[in-house]
Formats: sequence, C-alpha cells, structure tokens
Amino acid sequence: MHQPALRIGLSFAMTLLSSAACANMGNVGSNFGLMPNDVATTQALSMFSNQPSAVYYNPAYLARDRKGAVSAAFLLTEQQLTEQGTGKPDPIVVDNVVEGDPNYNILLGFKTDLSKMLKDDRAIVLGFMLGAERTGTSLLAFDSSSSQTAQSLKYGKESLFLSLGTGLNIMPGFDVGASTRITLNAQAKLTSDAQVSGQTSFEGLQVSASPSIQPILSGNLHWGELLCPNDKYCWAKGLETAATWRYASDFSTGVDANAQVPNLISSLPLVISTLDSYQPETFSAGIQYNLYKIRLGASADYQLWSGLNDKFKSDTVKDQALLKFKDVLIPRVGFEYRLDKEFSVLGGVSYEQSPLESTESLDVNYVDNDKIVMGLGFSYLIEKPMFLSQPLRLDFGYQYHLLQDRDFNLTTTRNAKDGDCGGRRTPDNKPMRCEGVTAGGDVHVLNAAVHLTF
Repeated sequence: MHQPALRIGLSFAMTLLSSAACANMGNVGSNFGLMPNDVATTQALSMFSNQPSAVYYNPAYLARDRKGAVSAAFLLTEQQLTEQGTGKPDPIVVDNVVEGDPNYNILLGFKTDLSKMLKDDRAIVLGFMLGAERTGTSLLAFDSSSSQTAQSLKYGKESLFLSLGTGLNIMPGFDVGASTRITLNAQAKLTSDAQVSGQTSFEGLQVSASPSIQPILSGNLHWGELLCPNDKYCWAKGLETAATWRYASDFSTGVDANAQVPNLISSLPLVISTLDSYQPETFSAGIQYNLYKIRLGASADYQLWSGLNDKFKSDTVKDQALLKFKDVLIPRVGFEYRLDKEFSVLGGVSYEQSPLESTESLDVNYVDNDKIVMGLGFSYLIEKPMFLSQPLRLDFGYQYHLLQDRDFNLTTTRNAKDGDCGGRRTPDNKPMRCEGVTAGGDVHVLNAAVHLTF
C-alpha cells in the first residue's frame, strides 16, 4: 500500500538533487592528484608545487612564486576493481567487476599576484582550483545507496572540486597560507496527494543547496633564507619544510517528503539524510631538498577517518551497516630530475592503508583495499612559444594503483529474489550472509596539462 508514495518521494526529490552516477568517499585531489606533477610524484612533492594546485595541498607555497599562471588539465582514470566469490554459503557473484567504468575530469587552475595591495614588498598570491567530472555533465555526481553486492568505498564518479585561497610571505623564508574546500549541502522538501495507482496531484517541491566552506591552513619554511640568506653555498639553501591542516568536508543531501493518501492513511512521511564524497580531517607534513639537477621530497598525511563513524550513525541510508573506520598514516616519496632547462622527469611512490576496518557492512557492502601507488611523468618547458610573450609548460603524469587482495562478507536483511543471496529469504529481516568475496584489482591514471604564466 505504501509503495506508490515511497516511489513518489524518491523519484521527485532524488532526481533533482543528484545525477544517476555512482559516487564515493574520495575526491580527485586525494585519490590521484590535481595536476600531472601531483599524479607523477604520488603527491609527495605537491606541498612544494608553484602551480595553482598548491591552494589545496599547501596554500602557503603560493607566496613562493609571484608569477601569475593559468593551468588546464585533463585527468583520465581507468579502474578495474574486482570481486572473486568463494561460493559460500551461496554463489551469488555473477559479474565480478565492482567498478569498471572509465572516468575523466577537467581541472582548471588560476593564480595571480596581489602584492601591490600591500605597502611593503611582501608577496601575497591568490590561487583557485576547479574540477568538474565529465566536463560538467555530471557536475554534482551523487549516489548514496544500499546494495546486496560489493560497492567501492573510494573509487567511482568524482564530485565537484572547488578550492580558493591565498599565500602570504611573513618574512624572508617564512610563508603562511589559508584556503577553503567548498562543498554543497542540498535539501529537498516534497508534498503531494497520491493515489494507490501512483497518480499524484497538488504537488509541491522545494529544492535548495547551500555551500559548506571548510578551512585549509599551512606554513612553509625555506631554511636557506632563514639561516644563511647571503651564503651562496650554504647547505640549507635547498632545504624546505611545510605543514598543512585540512578540516573534514563532505557532500550531503536531505529529503523530506510527505504524501497524503486518501482513505488509507492521513500522511506518509519519508525522511532521508545521507552523505557522500567525505574527506577526513588531515594533518600533512613534508620536506624537500633541491639540488642542482635533482629535487627530492617526502611527505606524510595523517587522515582522521574515525570521524566518519559518527557521521554514518545519522545517515539514513547506511546507519544499519555499523561501519567502522580507523585513522591512517600515508607515507609518500618522490623526485624530480632536471635533464636540462627544458625537460624534467618526475616519479614517486606511496603506500595507502585502507581506513575501512569493517569486513561486513550490512545492506551497504563497502569494499576497500590497501594499495601501493606508483607514478611517473615529465615536464617540458617552451621558453619562447609562438604568439606568447611568456613561457609555456606541458606536463604529463601517469599513476598506477595496485590493490592488495582483501576478504569481505556480503550481507543483507532484504528479502531476496531468485538469484539474489541464493534465493533464500531473511527471517524477520534478520542479517543474512550471502557470500564471501575477495576484492582486488588495479587503477590506471593519466593526466596531461598546459601551464601558462603571465
């Protein structure tokens, strides 16, 4: 009796709030890297980049280079995430591909010098980064759903990426920065009179979205300028350290639907509150040493994924899953080798431990893996490009994710249909284990960009 009204609420509200795409708890900046140099070094040198992507990784570093810049990048991901069923207790896994669709993002970056705003000669630089999945056709890709089969925790469609901030030079060798990670909170309210047949009348729908602005703070030290500014051969000339703090952010949506069903029930409420594309609170530290031909760097991210435990308690789609997350430390190392003034080769490697502790998540069935990430790329500088008065740089980065096999159990409380969960039915909506699976796979990432200075 209640199904027509339920379908009304879901179809009206969720259609307007989201696109039909599978999203995830990651984003393009943390999963892969924004620009090719970030991708190639597995983000190990991202805290010391003079490109607009610094606004997300280390906004203080914007002040290290006063030149204005415009960057445009194309990022392609080809993921092949698989599950291999054990056949116990029932062989329900038919298609062993969890996530296999390729995806691409367009990323645009901009930075400009604002130093003339200050009376003294002190650098202040504004930076901006925008990322749109599938050239904006899936700008707000969002899908929060339950499933009897495995679904990926971090891979899938990428939601809108937006970051804005500035870097400021406090004194020679010391810079600070502040920026924001901007996400959206969407709300929909639906009212309608409904018939059992599914016909509706007197519909009313209100949809609103408000930005959620979360801070990013950072500091950068150039030890050569601090300790020995006048010594050309000082050992500290190429030594830099940086630290960044990013507050947690997420995309969320809420639906409040109310259907009037004559002769059956006075009112049928439907309330949904759920989130997606969660980014944990993160503390990052990095060090680099810049020699004549080579630049070496290392960084570590401490991600507080345990904050997601409380978030899911109020998520009406995933609250029954009793998901458990842990804090993780991600180490990264990378290099840049300058063959000459025009051509550079970059590379890096990182090890990323999965924050997902649960190997069972009732009715949601998330899977996630520890992974080794390797990257390689190059940069080519054209000092005198045609029709341009300033240099132009072409960047290319490749990244490979090797997912380590991990075992999970698929569980459900849903009454199964033929072919689902062995065709067995759950007694009184009690949890039932469908099948054990081994999740694994790999991911290929390509990123190409044009970088213009002015």
